[in-house]
Amino acid sequence: MAWMRTALFCLPLAALGVGGWGMWRASQTISVRHDGVVMLLPGALPALNPFLPASEAERQLLDLIHEPLIRLDREGRLGTALAEQWSWHQNMTCFFASPEEAREAAQVLAGHPVEKRASWDLESVTQEAASLILRFTHPGSTVADEVLAVLSAKQPQRLSFLRIAGAPGARPELQAFATHPEHAGTTKRLWFGEDGTCEVVSTRTSLQAQQSLVDWLRSKSQPVPEITPMAEVTALLEPVLDFRLKPGAQWPDGTRITAADVKATLDYVLPRPWSLPGRDAFRHIQDITSPEPGLVRVIYRRRYSPALPAWTALPILSSAWLKQHEADFGKDAPPGAGAWHIAHQDDSRLWLEKRAAKPAERLQVLAAIPFLQSRVGIAMGCFDILWPTRENHPVLKAERSLSFLPTPPRSSLMLVWQTSAVSDADVRTALSLGLDREALRQEMPDGQARLHDSFFPPGRWFSGLKESPPYDPKAAERLLAKAGWLRDVSGRMKKSGASLELRLIIPSGNVDRLRLANALAQSWDRLGVTVKVIEAATDNYVTDLQQGRFDMALVGAELSPGWDVLPLWHSTQTFGRGLNVSGIADAKLDLLLEALLSEFDPEQVPKRASAVESRLTDLRPALPLFTDAANVVVRPACFPGLGDADTARGITLRELLPATNLQGRPRIKLEMIAPE
Repeated sequence: MAWMRTALFCLPLAALGVGGWGMWRASQTISVRHDGVVMLLPGALPALNPFLPASEAERQLLDLIHEPLIRLDREGRLGTALAEQWSWHQNMTCFFASPEEAREAAQVLAGHPVEKRASWDLESVTQEAASLILRFTHPGSTVADEVLAVLSAKQPQRLSFLRIAGAPGARPELQAFATHPEHAGTTKRLWFGEDGTCEVVSTRTSLQAQQSLVDWLRSKSQPVPEITPMAEVTALLEPVLDFRLKPGAQWPDGTRITAADVKATLDYVLPRPWSLPGRDAFRHIQDITSPEPGLVRVIYRRRYSPALPAWTALPILSSAWLKQHEADFGKDAPPGAGAWHIAHQDDSRLWLEKRAAKPAERLQVLAAIPFLQSRVGIAMGCFDILWPTRENHPVLKAERSLSFLPTPPRSSLMLVWQTSAVSDADVRTALSLGLDREALRQEMPDGQARLHDSFFPPGRWFSGLKESPPYDPKAAERLLAKAGWLRDVSGRMKKSGASLELRLIIPSGNVDRLRLANALAQSWDRLGVTVKVIEAATDNYVTDLQQGRFDMALVGAELSPGWDVLPLWHSTQTFGRGLNVSGIADAKLDLLLEALLSEFDPEQVPKRASAVESRLTDLRPALPLFTDAANVVVRPACFPGLGDADTARGITLRELLPATNLQGRPRIKLEMIAPE
C-alpha cells in the first residue's frame, strides 16, 4: 500500500537556491506537495553503476533496482531472489579413447545392482562422445573413488594438469592452441586467471602436453612462458551449483532472465578492477551453462563452499543490454530486475516506482540542497529519509523528530599481532585486556564505529557471538607478570632489564587511523608498555605487512559475503604467499579452516565457523575491533511499521520503505530450501 501525505510550506524561492523545479511553483512563495517517500542525498544524484556504488545511499538504491540470484534475508540467512532454489552436486568426468569404450564403461556401471548404485549417491551417467559424466548428489562424495575403481577396468585416459605463467599476448595463442584440430581432441579444459595465468587439462602426458605447447608458441613467434606440471589424475572432479530461476523472473521489457544473462554479467565484471564482493569465489568458475530453460548451472574448478554466498553480492544484468552498451557502460544506468525501477530523472531528482504496485508506491530522491539540510529545512519536515554528513550531523542529532538508524556494515578493522615478534599468547591477551574498546570507539570518525567481536562478518547465520575480552587492566598486569614482565620504579614493564616496546604500523595519510593508533598507544602506556606508532607509505605498509616487519598493525578489510577466512589464518598463507600477515601457523587451525571450506551444507556451516572462531580466540593472532557504522536518518512518524532496527545487520531501504504502514514489515522467512 502506498503511503501518501501532503506538505504545504511557504518559503522564499531564493532560500532554496533553486529555480524552475518541476514541483516548485516559480513565484515569491512556493507550495510543495509530494506523494510517496522523499529521500535527500548527501550530494549529487548517483551514477547508479551497480558495481561501483560511491556511497551507502547509492548502494541501497541499487539494491532496490537490481537483483542477485540469491540474497541474505532479514535474519541473515540465504534467501530467494531471482532464483527460487539451489542445489550442489558434483560431476566426475572420465575420458576414453573412443565413444565405444565410453559406452562400455557406462554399461559396466549399469550392470551393478540398483542397491549398490543407490549407495553411491549417483544421480545420473551421461555419455558425451568419448566421455562419461557422472553426476553425484554431494560435492566431495567419498564414493567417487569407489566408482572410479569400478571404471578402471575400462582404462579411462589419464589427465595432466599444466600451469602456464601469465605472459602478455599469450592468451589468444593459447586459446587458438586449444581449438586447433591437432590439439582440440586432447585439450579438455582451459582456464585463465585474472593475472593471465593459464591452466590446461590434457589427455596427453605432462611431458607431451608441455612439448606441444612449447612447439605451438614457438611456431607463432611467441615467447615461451614458464610451464609447470601440476598433477596427473584419472578423472575430473568438478563441483556444480544449480540455480532454478523463478518462473516469473524477467527484464523490464518482458524477456525472460536466463543463464546467458548470468554469464554475460560475470564476463563483463571480472576483467575490470572493480571492488566486487566475493570476487575470489567467482575466479573458480569453469563454465556457466543452461541444460534446460530456467536452470543456471555453474561448474567450478575446485571445491569451494563459500562460492554459494558470493552470489548474494552480484547484481545480474541483461546480456542484451550489456552487448548494446559495452562501449558506453556507465553513461546510462542499466535496467535491473529488482522490484523498483527508475520512472523519471532530471538534473536534481529521480523518481523510483515499485513495479506492479497498486496503488503506486514511489520514492523521490533529491540531490543535496543546502537549505533542506539546514536547521530550518530539517525542522520543516521536507524529507522522510536523509543521509547525514559530518557537517549536518550535529543539527540532525538535535532534531527530536528524527532517528538515526544503522545501515549494514561494509568493512571491519582489527588489530593484528605479528606472532613471531609478540610470541607469547599471554602477552597478546594482556594487551587485549588493557584496551577499553568502548572508549576507543570514540576515536573513530564521529564515534560512529560499532564494536565487533568476531573473526567473521556480523549479522550472518554462521556468525556466532563470542565474548570480547573485557577491559581489565589488573588482569592484564597479572598475565604480563606471568610472562615475566614487571613494572619497574618508573612504571614501565621490563623483563631481564629490557623494556616492553612495540611498533604499531599504520598506512600514512589516514588521519582517522592515526588518531586511533595514538589512542591505542596511550592505553598501553598506562599499562607500562611503550608503543611507537609508525606511519608507512602505502607500498611500504603492504610490504611490511607481508614480510612481518611490525609488532602490531591496524588492518582494515571489506566484509566478504561468505565464510572464507582461510587466506587470513592458514599456515600456507604466510610470508607473502597470502594474507596471513600475523604469521600464525597452527596445525589444528589449518584443519578447521579446511573443513569449513569443504562444508557445502549451510546448516552445518555455523558449527564449523564456531570451531574456527574458538581456535582463533585461543591463539589470539588478532583482536577484532570495529565495523563501520554508517547511519541513515528517518522520521519515525513516517514509518510506523518499522519497529526495532537490528544493529548487527542494519536496515536497508528494502526493509524501510514497506514500513510506511503498520502492516509493512511482515515477518516472513524467505529461506532458500535445498532439495532433499
